[in-house]
Amino acid sequence: MSKHKNKMICPKCGDEMNHHADKLVYPVSAQEAERMDLTLGGVIDETHCCPGCGAVASRRAE
Repeated sequence: MSKHKNKMICPKCGDEMNHHADKLVYPVSAQEAERMDLTLGGVIDETHCCPGCGAVASRRAE
């Protein structure tokens, strides 16, 4: 479900992170509500895991 073309880089060690999961998040601000997918009723949060150090990070899907 990820729409990002660029890989996420680990903020701790700099390795390329692996896409792990997508989660539906309900908008909490007017800006998020403008970006939400009307079919899903929210925005998608991507979770990534680092194979190097084990760090976990997330970002909003575009």
